[in-house]
Amino acid sequence: MEKKDYYEILGVDKDAGKDAIKKAYKKLALKYHPDRVPEDRKEKYEEKFKEISEAYTVLGDDKKREQYDSVGHNAFNQGFGNSSSGSRNFGGEDLSDIFRDFFGSQFGGNPFRNTHHANVGDDLQYKLIIDFEEAVFGCEKEIEIRKNVSCEFCGGTGAKDKKLEKCDKCHGEGRIEINQRTPFGIFRQVADCDECEGSGKIPQHKCNHCNGNGIVHEKIKIKIKIPQGIDNDQVIRVEGKGDAIKNGKSGNLFLIINIKPHKIFKRDGEDIYMDFEINFSQAALGCKISVPTLTGTKKIKIASGTESGTIIRLKEEGIENINRYRVGDQFINLKIRTPKRLNRKQKKLFEELAKLEE
Repeated sequence: MEKKDYYEILGVDKDAGKDAIKKAYKKLALKYHPDRVPEDRKEKYEEKFKEISEAYTVLGDDKKREQYDSVGHNAFNQGFGNSSSGSRNFGGEDLSDIFRDFFGSQFGGNPFRNTHHANVGDDLQYKLIIDFEEAVFGCEKEIEIRKNVSCEFCGGTGAKDKKLEKCDKCHGEGRIEINQRTPFGIFRQVADCDECEGSGKIPQHKCNHCNGNGIVHEKIKIKIKIPQGIDNDQVIRVEGKGDAIKNGKSGNLFLIINIKPHKIFKRDGEDIYMDFEINFSQAALGCKISVPTLTGTKKIKIASGTESGTIIRLKEEGIENINRYRVGDQFINLKIRTPKRLNRKQKKLFEELAKLEE
């Protein structure tokens, strides 16, 4: 039987570039992969998948493609896959890259490697809104969240009487083999048993409260310590307060901090800024004023002839760094207040002042 043209199999022109050939192959391989179709169509799809893979093996390799364009199928009469590049190299690429596109990261690297990892529950995120002062000085907050927790009635075992027996599916090993068909044969992968979730044991009698899952979804309260000096959008990691998982370790809880704006102060790192109004006479003659700080009020001296926009710095009156290696400063932006309404006496004084200035 005469072999079908490789370009026709992949549905590409003879002058198609390498990227176009690769794209066509991936599309067809995903469509005709035998593991993605019902059992009654597997045999037909296996033949089609083999044909697609053979075409890509030739057209995806520059040297083989040149030979094929010159003499056709006669260049490969010794059989598919029997080349000096080795079966692991597929059209100039490592097989793991192709498998990763098809089946995800589980086929990256060595396909025979045991991919079992620690059984850990999902991490959770929670947005916590706190006051400006709470962020500056630290505080303790109590939050309420819904999450997966171990069932208190069965101690997380899933068994009504906490008695377990050997899992029949994995024979108590906690691991099962999964065979994955690929263009180059069947690859073996070891994974957690889905029946016992990797523990090797199952309940004799299921717990009525959690239906044998060992986990229930409940609303719980958690106390959180907020460190002083924490800034907006910083994250606090609370270990072991994420979702619980049967026969495994709970994930972590990540608190994303949002800080309410302050009426007076604005924050930039550990430094704080504020505007403060003074009148014409205070600016002209100089004076002492009381300004608010994070810890109370402080008297400062205003020099005579001060202009609007003058910045006064109060050293170490800002926020202590979260790691306590630095205390920020407070910056006061002086603004001269212009009176909107003047009484007769004030107006007369300003008129006299205007004459003197002239």
